[in-house]
Amino acid sequence: MSLGALTFLSPWLLTGLVALPIIYWLLRTVPPRPRQIVFPPTRILVGLENREKTPDKTPWWLMLIRLLAAAMIIFALADPILNPNRSAALSGGGPVAIVVDNGWAAGAHWPERVRLIEQLISQAEGAIRPVVVIGTADPANLPARIEAPNDARTRAAALAPHPFPPMREAAAGRLRTALQGKSGASVVWLTDDIDHGTAKTFVDRVAGLNLSEFIVVEPANGTEPLGLYAGVENGGKLKVDILRTSGAPREGTVFALSARGERLSEARYKLANGTAKTSVAIELPLELRNQVSRMAIAGESAASAVYLLDARSKWSRVGLIAGTEADRDQPLLGPLYYVRRALAPFAELVEPADPNLTTGLMEILKRRPSMLILADVGTMPRDVRKQIADWVAKGGVLVRFAGPRLEEAGDELLPVPLRSGGRALGGALSWSTPQPLAPFTETSAFAGLDVPKEVKVQRQVLADPARLDETVDVWARLQDGTPLVTSVTKGEGRLVLFHVTANSTWSNLPLSGLFVEMLRRVSTLGTLVNSVGTGDGQTKAGTLRAESPRAASGDQAVLSPVQVLDGRGALRPPPPTASPIPLIAFPKTRPGIEHPPGYYGPAGRPRALNLMTDKTMLKPLPALPSSVSVRVYEDQTSTDLKPWLLAAGLALLLVDVIAILLLQAGGMRTSTAARAAAQVAVVIGLTMSFALVAGAPTALAQAPPTAPGVEAAKPGDSAAIAATSRVTLGYVLTGDAGTDGTSNAGLSGLGKVLTARTAVEPGEPVGVNIEKDEIAYYPVLYWPVLETAKRLDARTLGKIDAYMKQGGMIIFDTRDYGQGLPIGLSRRRDAAGETPLQRLLGNLDIPRLEPVPQGHVLTKSFYLLRAFPGRWEGGQLWVEAGGGANLASGRRARRADGVSSVLVTSNDFASAWALDERNTPLFPVVPGGERQREMAFRVGVNIVMYALTGNYKADQVHVPALLERLGQ
Repeated sequence: MSLGALTFLSPWLLTGLVALPIIYWLLRTVPPRPRQIVFPPTRILVGLENREKTPDKTPWWLMLIRLLAAAMIIFALADPILNPNRSAALSGGGPVAIVVDNGWAAGAHWPERVRLIEQLISQAEGAIRPVVVIGTADPANLPARIEAPNDARTRAAALAPHPFPPMREAAAGRLRTALQGKSGASVVWLTDDIDHGTAKTFVDRVAGLNLSEFIVVEPANGTEPLGLYAGVENGGKLKVDILRTSGAPREGTVFALSARGERLSEARYKLANGTAKTSVAIELPLELRNQVSRMAIAGESAASAVYLLDARSKWSRVGLIAGTEADRDQPLLGPLYYVRRALAPFAELVEPADPNLTTGLMEILKRRPSMLILADVGTMPRDVRKQIADWVAKGGVLVRFAGPRLEEAGDELLPVPLRSGGRALGGALSWSTPQPLAPFTETSAFAGLDVPKEVKVQRQVLADPARLDETVDVWARLQDGTPLVTSVTKGEGRLVLFHVTANSTWSNLPLSGLFVEMLRRVSTLGTLVNSVGTGDGQTKAGTLRAESPRAASGDQAVLSPVQVLDGRGALRPPPPTASPIPLIAFPKTRPGIEHPPGYYGPAGRPRALNLMTDKTMLKPLPALPSSVSVRVYEDQTSTDLKPWLLAAGLALLLVDVIAILLLQAGGMRTSTAARAAAQVAVVIGLTMSFALVAGAPTALAQAPPTAPGVEAAKPGDSAAIAATSRVTLGYVLTGDAGTDGTSNAGLSGLGKVLTARTAVEPGEPVGVNIEKDEIAYYPVLYWPVLETAKRLDARTLGKIDAYMKQGGMIIFDTRDYGQGLPIGLSRRRDAAGETPLQRLLGNLDIPRLEPVPQGHVLTKSFYLLRAFPGRWEGGQLWVEAGGGANLASGRRARRADGVSSVLVTSNDFASAWALDERNTPLFPVVPGGERQREMAFRVGVNIVMYALTGNYKADQVHVPALLERLGQ
């Protein structure tokens, strides 16, 4: 029975409300209480008259309490449900098949799907029907089984959104196999409302089964999944397209984020009613725009709402210098006309106002370009060549185009020496016909680009084949094998030579779209550096450093996954199913189970693979057959009111007992004080009852009475009991959510390893506020040190000092070994010359430290270790020096049971230990891979065993066993 948002699963029990008048009639009379006479002689009783009259009716307020308690119990037994999910009503007697679209569009509203799946399984369980759960984005070879509802819950819990489109045809085949020979089945398809090109085939194949009903659940109007595409348009603005199928008016915010998650800019978008696409623009300075690594829609935690940017979307500042003056009457013949047109969509162009080569070059270099293009520039003054050479050596990319001047003379700013004279049709070395381009090799900077057949070269400058060695990269050749584009590394920069002109006089290459893509590839060869020379001893920040295309491709024909998006739009390490992508096929690769969206290639310069392109259009589901029932996901969650009503009824009965006791304490005269006290109890009871009904879902329990003479439990006692009932590892809260989350995940992962391999079964790790919380409960404290760490006050330092001297151990992890700093330099120092660790601890009485010596107990407390890696390998682990004097205080360091109270590392232990709920590592380890992670876990096990067991492994009795394990 349903009454609006309230439904009773057992409505027949509501007939008990008819008994309320009978209850009222039975309870309204109170029998007189027996009268006691203290003096026993019966003679005195003669003529005794009872002048006090006992009332024959129960007070109205007490009657109200009893009737309310009875009504609430009756309502509770009728199983009331608030906001029931009406879409879960199923018919039929066969299996219940739940087909879930868990592709890239499901992440944003995944909790709604999880709730509905649980409701469907619960309803199938109540009807004693088996269940089959299928995810359309799961692997095609994953079998679908008909299971009991409890087993189906386990399978449903393993479902997760994936960052690629669903494979509905394969899911339909799995469903057909599972339901083969079954009749009366109910199929509920939790769809993402997007066609994906396979919806009609899926519906037709499922509708052809022997079903009792086919239900399709769609997102409610205005909650359709969103897609995101981003790119740089003319003028340097970031253009962002927000896509959907259709729907109600909708608006939100798009964020431009850096690689570290910093919000660099944002823009508001609005989708009108029925609109499937809208665009917004974000304008940023060049230096800031090049730091944008991804775009994301606020509040949409889905892979489709994130667009990754790589070097191809970063603009360069390009200087242009021509050796000849442009023909104003014939601009198409100008030496830089096609270069300007090709670079304008993705680069900021800088040209000198002064035609003088020397002053013009100085003017350009002051603008800090990342690339310099010289078109038909032959002989240059020595000081000019030196300025350019210094600029290239510090990270610049010099691109030169051939021409009549370069045909006659060359210099050291060329990747390869040239032969005097060119190669032209009709000459001694002429071709019989113009030569086309050969396909690009896999190690070329232009690998993967299609070579148009119509591109022909009539003339070129020739490289000296005797000087063409392994140091020269040939990025493009003609079909006869002669080089067309050559390059070589000079210092941190690069020299590039096109052996044809930048205009159409020697070839029609500048007229093709290939010319644009080639210049785009060359312009993205750099990464940001700190400074670049300007030829006068000055340095300026913010240019790009050239990088070898071989380094960009890893000298391999494939790009391996570095980081990929999960179904919720977060970057994660690649799963085992992720496969490398051939370099030549990367531009045409679409995301799938083997190639999820993310970054591929070398870690320094990866390529981005995205779900959305500039041509993507999201199409809604096609028209469904009339036999299909269409429903929507409901926003409100259902709530079982039974426990609340029972609790409220019991509370009213308790108030009834208290009221009776108060009335009896006041005698049958029902004095004014007793009556007032009883009425107060009634008010309190009614307030408690209504609070129970309208309060939180958690049932309230009465606190156990405190024994006489025993102090009541304090609010912090529960934390102390939880921390001391089991071995508990603690970590210091830094205030940085990412760092604290990593610490929690790391200690939790270490705890799982300890439970599996040792007798230690630690509880969940606990974050502690070092200034406010008690730390004596934790045998080991993990303390990640931030660069922003502040000096602690004297009270906190005293607490830490007492903790260490009473047997506690603190692991200070600076986590900075893998940040590219020189060995031995622990973070950058501040103006006072202090590292963050020194600034944090201040005047704390720390004993002298030394690297872990050979034979230290820490190397053999559980595993035999020679190194102590974490996420990074190579950083030193420091412990208390054995028996060394504390130089600050002049006394010896006190170590409890021979255990060092301080460990200092820079290898980032927590990131290596961090595991998610599926025991999947959260961070990559460098450079040793999973073998290094195993060693990091062994380090953690040794540290915990060392902290808990002391130095007993230093006893001589263990020496024979250790020598045997060492093979000695």
